Amino acid sequence: MNKILFSFLIGAATLCGLQAASAAETVISKGVIDKNTTWSGEILVKGDVEVAAGATLTIMPGTSVRFAKIEPFGPEKLNTDKYNHLPRIEILVRGTLYAQGTKEQKITFASAEKEAKPGDWGGLNFNSSVGNIVEHCVIMHADTGVHVHSSQVVVASNELRHNGTAIGNKNLKDNPVKCVIPVLKNLITENGGGVIVGNGMSVFRNEISKNEFFGVYGKNCAYAPVRFNNISGNGKGVILYAVKAMLLSDNNITNSADYSLSMLEGQEQDLAFPNNWWGTADEQKIRAKVLDKASDSELGAADLRNFYTAAVAGAGIL
Repeated sequence: MNKILFSFLIGAATLCGLQAASAAETVISKGVIDKNTTWSGEILVKGDVEVAAGATLTIMPGTSVRFAKIEPFGPEKLNTDKYNHLPRIEILVRGTLYAQGTKEQKITFASAEKEAKPGDWGGLNFNSSVGNIVEHCVIMHADTGVHVHSSQVVVASNELRHNGTAIGNKNLKDNPVKCVIPVLKNLITENGGGVIVGNGMSVFRNEISKNEFFGVYGKNCAYAPVRFNNISGNGKGVILYAVKAMLLSDNNITNSADYSLSMLEGQEQDLAFPNNWWGTADEQKIRAKVLDKASDSELGAADLRNFYTAAVAGAGIL
């Protein structure tokens, strides 16, 4: 056989073998990761995965992680504690998660269902964990895409779409680890809810748009900066519950289907939110899109004076 032809055939066979190997899917069953582990390629998760304290799960750029849909709190769950756990498959991080993709090679977390829907899987659930990175990822079809309990997580440059809620957090009572969650330069769109903001979270330069119920939900927080975001086209722009203080400024909060800002039952504290663009320079039109004490005496008052009369040019993902 011609040597050149023989070499070509050997090379082609080798390439085909590599393609077949790279197309293989790794199946992950319910279990605990108790030593440093790396995922790459195509991953199918069929049950809860816990990253134990002291262990690190590293997910390589370009990896696709798909989650099977299971019965809520069924046999594929490691824990059926409904207070701290999501109903369907979750990655529960007690150790450390490095999910750091790149612009060119994003990491995908999504449902394995043919007709995928929000809530098909639980989410990335951090509990008493520090040093985590979720960057350049696409997160879809979760109950709560990034769910943070008394943990420290950088959430940057991701796309969160078609989730029940994109991002949420809470500090657990008597837990020595307090939330530190910078939420930076993410596209948060077409979810049920956008970002639930509690103590320890800072929300900067995100595009928060077209979420069905709310863009930003301030909940049980004494301080949280939400600045330089585009919060546009959501059911409600910003909603508030039991908030003592919140630095909401330098945002473009526009085109809400319902209220631009709404106090919920239980929001009795008066709050001031100066230096935002509300889509108009007409104060009466701004106030018409606000639900507060002026409409319900049991609610706190929202002071939106000193509003901007033009859009904030530096807001959103730059």
